[in-house]
This record gives sequence, structure tokens and C-alpha cells, in this order.
Amino acid sequence: MDLYLVPNDPEDTVLVSASGVAHYQIQTIKVSKKTLVTVISRPSAPFDSEDYIVAEIEWKHGSRQTIIRSPLFTGDGQRLGTMGIGIPAFQYLYKRHKYGRASYFVGNDAVEYRWKMMRNVGCMLTPCDSSSEIASSKDTYITEGPFAGERKHVLCIHPSALDIDLIILTFVIMERKRRKRDGDDVFEEACDEDPQGDGGGSGDDSNADAGAELGMVGEL
Repeated sequence: MDLYLVPNDPEDTVLVSASGVAHYQIQTIKVSKKTLVTVISRPSAPFDSEDYIVAEIEWKHGSRQTIIRSPLFTGDGQRLGTMGIGIPAFQYLYKRHKYGRASYFVGNDAVEYRWKMMRNVGCMLTPCDSSSEIASSKDTYITEGPFAGERKHVLCIHPSALDIDLIILTFVIMERKRRKRDGDDVFEEACDEDPQGDGGGSGDDSNADAGAELGMVGEL
């Protein structure tokens, strides 16, 4: 499945199929003076249904770490709309190397996956134990359909056991990071926001995955 970013902004976009159907809406709102929250929703679902909100990303600010919330998680991770509560993103989407361009997470199928940022191109998702592509993003020229004759950034998703909602959530985080990193790579390496863990907050988290348990570094 190919999903085009319309417009080309991972923080404020609609993911649209080649036939013009909107599958996901991504909106970033300012909920307070310093707090930005990205809401990923399903336009096809009724606004008041349980299926409408896919995930929320409460972005890092000051000493507070990035937090994610979604019905996909358990415990505090499910508390949509509750500011300051959720899963620390670096515990779910973790890094193994301080300045590496890859992040890892364990999917709903208990398989470990790797997102790799490709400089000035996009991101690629593969299982850690193979090179089989699960998803990737890039700019492409479209030759047919409602976007024919246009260049769009596209997220290509291949069939797998991994929940597509998890692919979308982790892609938004990684693609935002990639664009900020590619925009000023020298500054990013010299002044990493927090190479030890996106704010370094602690706290009880029943959703912490293998990466946190193994003490891998995280930074988003």
C-alpha cells in the first residue's frame, strides 16, 4: 500500500492512497504555551468511536521527554488526552548507538524491528533479523491517479504481521526526526537534545520493551 503525504509535512498531513482515499490524518496542535501534541486519527471512523484516535505524541519540551499514547498499548499508555502521562517514547522506540541513524522497537508480533533514516531520502523499516523491507518512504514522481504529474513523499507499506497503526506511529516520529536532522546535521551531532534518553525521565512503565530492559540508549 502506498500512502502519500498531502501536504509533505509529517506533523500536519493526510496519508492518502493512490486512489485518493484518506487513510490517516496527522495534526499537531499546541495544547499549552510549550506543549505540542501530534494526533494521528482515522478519518473514516466516526469522531466519537474508539477507532478514531490511533495515537498521540506529546513532544519533548524543556526537561520533559516525548510521550506516546495509543489504544495499542496497555496501562498508562492508553490514556489518550491525558497530558504528561503515557509511555516515554525512548523506551518504546530505542537506539543502540548514541548518534546512530537507526531506532528499534518490538511490534505486536513480538518481533524486533529497525527504522533507519536515509539521509535526504526517507526512512526504511525492516525486521532486525533480515533485510526484508516492511515499509519505506521517499519522494516520487506520480504518473497516474489523482496526483499524476506531481512529486509527493510516499510511505510504501508491504504486507506483514506488524500492525499498520504501529508503522504509522513510529514512522511519524522517525520522519520528523530525520527531517530535523538532515536540516542541520552538524548542529544535531554537536548538540544532541538528549543522547541518553529524550529527557531522561524515569517512571513506571509496564509497556517498556526489550530495548529499555537491555539498557539501550534512546533519543528522539
